[in-house]
Amino acid sequence: MNRELLEDTELADPAFPINVFHTTFTRVDFLRLHWHEHFELIHIEEGEAAYQIGGRTVIACQGDMLFINSGELHAASLTNVDSPATIRTLVFNPSMLGLKEPHISDIVAPYTSGLSLIANEFRPTDPLYPQLKDTFIRLVDEFNAKKPGFELSVRAYCQLLFTWLSREFTVTTRSDNEIETLRVKNDRFKELFTYLEQHYMERISVEQAAAIVHMSVYHFCRIFKQITGQTYIQFMNLYRINKAEQLLLQTSMSVTEIAAEVGCSSINSFSKLFRQLKGISPSDVRRDRTRS
Repeated sequence: MNRELLEDTELADPAFPINVFHTTFTRVDFLRLHWHEHFELIHIEEGEAAYQIGGRTVIACQGDMLFINSGELHAASLTNVDSPATIRTLVFNPSMLGLKEPHISDIVAPYTSGLSLIANEFRPTDPLYPQLKDTFIRLVDEFNAKKPGFELSVRAYCQLLFTWLSREFTVTTRSDNEIETLRVKNDRFKELFTYLEQHYMERISVEQAAAIVHMSVYHFCRIFKQITGQTYIQFMNLYRINKAEQLLLQTSMSVTEIAAEVGCSSINSFSKLFRQLKGISPSDVRRDRTRS
């Protein structure tokens, strides 16, 4: 499997692979498409966000909780550019569940291999939601306080959360053949996204992209939008403009140089696209950076 799209999620301690992130996002596309081997549980504290998870679009509002399975491609963006979202995220490696114990390993293995999947979304109206949220908050509080022995309670809360999730919210059980077919498709698209990240400044046609994943153009366009929530052209335009924004903020390159660097041959079309996607001109981004 090509692993360059694999996110190296920062976990506090390799021997205790878990971390909690609490962030207010203001950028429209705040989480690029990626995957990791960990489990991820998300709580939307304020605002609203659109998550692309395994080819599905999930609109998550205040109070909603989301779960990302191990190896599942996912990305996220704000649904409203003027409304930030505050999100608390728990990320933990499956080893936190005690995989050295054979009976526990047997329970968890289907979820790390892709044989079984847990549902991606939980709403406040779900019967088990109060228990999930309460345990999530208790785990986060224990992790942040780090009182003596917190490792025991955090691990126990992880096991409790996974027990409820796997028992009540397992939505898919696949055959070995289905897993292999899905793995091949996912691996091909992960390779494609890595290729696009490395060659985004070049003109890569839809036909070329489809050939990389060994699909017809029609089938490719349908699957690509399922995975990303965007058309291929929309995805590439946004990726280039995000790179341009980074260069505007982090380098002294001119706007014309940056346009060429990200693969836009015309400064006028670049400026128009930048304003369309960011709501501000490239020159204004540079000017705001200089003022600050």
